[in-house]
Amino acid sequence: MRPTPSWIVLSPEEQIKRRLKRELDLHPLLIHLLVSRGIKEPEEAFRHLHPKLAYFGDPFLLPDMELAVERLLQAMSRREKIAIYGDYDVDGTTGAAILYLFFKFLGQEPLVFFPHRERHGYGFHPSFLPLLKEKGIKLVLTVDCGVTSHEACQRARELGIEVIVTDHHEVPPMLPPALAVIDPKRPDNRYPYRDLAGVGVAFALIRALRSVLYHRGFFEKEVPNLKRFLDLVALGTIADIVPLTGENRLIARFGLEELTHTRRLGLAALKEVAGVKGPVGVTEVIYRLAPRLNAAGRLKEASLAFELLVTEDEKRAVSLALELNKLNSERQKIEEQVLREALRQIQEHPLDKWAYILAGEDWPLGVIGIVASKLQELFYRPVILLSAQEEVWRGSGRSIPEVNLYRCLAACKDFLQGFGGHPAAAGLRLHPHDLEAFKEAFERQVAKTLGHSPPQPKLYLDAWVRVRDILHPDFIDGYLKLGPFGPGYPEPLFALKDFEVRRLSLIKEKHLKFFLWQEGLGLEAICFGYRQELPAQIRALAASLDLSEFQGRQYLQLRIRDLKT
Repeated sequence: MRPTPSWIVLSPEEQIKRRLKRELDLHPLLIHLLVSRGIKEPEEAFRHLHPKLAYFGDPFLLPDMELAVERLLQAMSRREKIAIYGDYDVDGTTGAAILYLFFKFLGQEPLVFFPHRERHGYGFHPSFLPLLKEKGIKLVLTVDCGVTSHEACQRARELGIEVIVTDHHEVPPMLPPALAVIDPKRPDNRYPYRDLAGVGVAFALIRALRSVLYHRGFFEKEVPNLKRFLDLVALGTIADIVPLTGENRLIARFGLEELTHTRRLGLAALKEVAGVKGPVGVTEVIYRLAPRLNAAGRLKEASLAFELLVTEDEKRAVSLALELNKLNSERQKIEEQVLREALRQIQEHPLDKWAYILAGEDWPLGVIGIVASKLQELFYRPVILLSAQEEVWRGSGRSIPEVNLYRCLAACKDFLQGFGGHPAAAGLRLHPHDLEAFKEAFERQVAKTLGHSPPQPKLYLDAWVRVRDILHPDFIDGYLKLGPFGPGYPEPLFALKDFEVRRLSLIKEKHLKFFLWQEGLGLEAICFGYRQELPAQIRALAASLDLSEFQGRQYLQLRIRDLKT
């Protein structure tokens, strides 16, 4: 199982902290948190704590943006048929939804297509092109895919269909032969932020298009309010587990507000079936909303999720939300079965393996990525799950921070038919006879990356603190402005020691709860999923802060991540 984490307490540069303290009237612990997250300049810190929509970057700094906008304007003036081709996950469906809704506002109504996870797999597929040609499509806009789709873009060109790729995945050495390729990962990118999700790139395209239309006097009555799109942009961004830094933080900050008060019938119905009430945060998106939207593409058709996001029919919205909820329950059952089978395979191997590559004949492609993620968490190793699909193994991998999965796969490309993704997550295809050779090559590459030292999970703590530091009004006021927290922008973790434990108890036989007293001040502390006997002594703890609400009253508590007993 997962090794016990070692504690590493961050030590930001004191000189930078002193400079920020001189320039900004902030609590010292708040300055410490900002600097430990790479925020070192007073202006940057101010913008971070007081975000504005005006801080979004100039979309025309993205490569090929001007070319794409001019071609789209041309298509609109000629009344050409446009198709949107999105990936089947939440990032792809929300990206397709904002493009569709924006073009609909402009008087256009594009056709929307999604690949099927089992029949097609990830990416822009040439098999769709005859259908697009038959429907008279002249221009295709991809969302969250396409940057590696050379064959499909070449075939489109041969059929007289132009392609604008919008993507955010790692860029191959040679770009596909598309009319435009908008991807912030391109080497020639000048956009100030590279880590946008696919829906974030699609939103940049909308911003660029609206800007040009506005300056050309297109909007006679109403200019589209793009802030209203941020509920969908935040949903896709957070669900795709991209870093919540820079522009993604702006998207999350303002988008979660929009999502909390969304006017979209489908999202309102989805929140209802998912039991999401009150403010919507990152946790609600990742664990309640996103899984239900993803269930459509995992077990059925991504078009169900897309329709939920754009429908204007209340009855249809409720019906779709209930269907997605049911699919998500089915997904959970299938996932549990695959997890059990994968664990049985792991038990046959020693834990000192550098990585796990597991294969199943009938594992559904829609759940293997989730199971790989759970196993990576459990064993703290890179994990790849493969499923047999008509003479080819197709798989999904998840990695740990120390191992760039995309680079490791690139080093083993001679054994693969194709691959793509991110440092932390990727997809791949290979022939069955290459499986054993790929396993050996991949494990060697992971070992080389780790320096032949077994990976050890680390718990990065922001500081040793006293209870009085946490309860100081100036700190709490500033702390509330730091969020939302998420991938790449972690929730602050604090270490505490030299305290008295009072009223220690085990709630429902699985949650440890007590009151922590220090220097006359107290805080409630809870450790979810403890499932052990009550400890005789607690010497130190690592915890984050929770602002909870009970019977209409807000209170602060410590959510324990690790204990020294």
